Amino acid sequence: MHRHRYNGSSLGGDETMGKSDLIEDETSLAYRLSNLRKDHDLSQKQLADQLHVTHSQISRIESGETKNPNISIVIDAARFFHVSTDYLLGITQITSPKSYDISELGLSEEAVTRLITRRIDVDILNRLLEHECFPKLCIMIRNYFDDTIAEGIMARNKVIDFAVDQLTDLMTAEPSKRKEIIKDKQFLSSHKLGANEADIEKIKIQFMAILRDIKSGIQKKEPTKAVATAEAVQMIRNALPDKPASDITSTDLANAVAYYMGQTTDLNDEGLAMVQNLAKYICDNSVSKKNSENG
Repeated sequence: MHRHRYNGSSLGGDETMGKSDLIEDETSLAYRLSNLRKDHDLSQKQLADQLHVTHSQISRIESGETKNPNISIVIDAARFFHVSTDYLLGITQITSPKSYDISELGLSEEAVTRLITRRIDVDILNRLLEHECFPKLCIMIRNYFDDTIAEGIMARNKVIDFAVDQLTDLMTAEPSKRKEIIKDKQFLSSHKLGANEADIEKIKIQFMAILRDIKSGIQKKEPTKAVATAEAVQMIRNALPDKPASDITSTDLANAVAYYMGQTTDLNDEGLAMVQNLAKYICDNSVSKKNSENG
């Protein structure tokens, strides 16, 4: 695949973005606290009131100026947003405020042991669990185990048996139609299914479709969603100019986004210019909106 290298020369301007306006690290406390606050439609002052701290303390944390805030603020924020302190501090991607034990996850001890000891290919497991059709496959397997569909198949077979019996009686009453009736009986009988035959066939078709999708993703070297997001963020960060975060402009960030798209897609220069302009527009409007909210 041809990749375009984009130098971002089509845009001018030198609007400086504040530290809190630049998404520098999605695992940072500044980023996660800011995102959680916005998700709950809270201003910095409203959050400060909830945590019994000053507006300036929240502002400095979100801007990255305060790198190591008082641990009590982190704990109180985690409790307020119902997330774990590990999530706020960027140690984990899991937002849950507690560690699940085996019984809560529904996994057996042996299943967990196999995961921990890597006796199971975690990448394959992730791809299976992330596939949009995997929940449907699980439902189909559960129905197979519960004989939910088998009961319907058996009822269908009884209807076919009844029709075959009627044809047998007709063949006795009208021997001249024997050949035609035998064909009809054979046709009907061929449509009878074993109790679980339909279930197994549907499960097989769905499972193979999922496997083909996963194989295609592996051949295209498509990472799992979490890895893909992390790699995209890292590529954009690497494309930013080497200067303090406070000096990064919306133009710098737009150029970095355009560079990433040029490396990972087949967009031509015109398309990349459109992406760059859109990224800059989003950045500038985010700054304006944030300034109006905090003003």
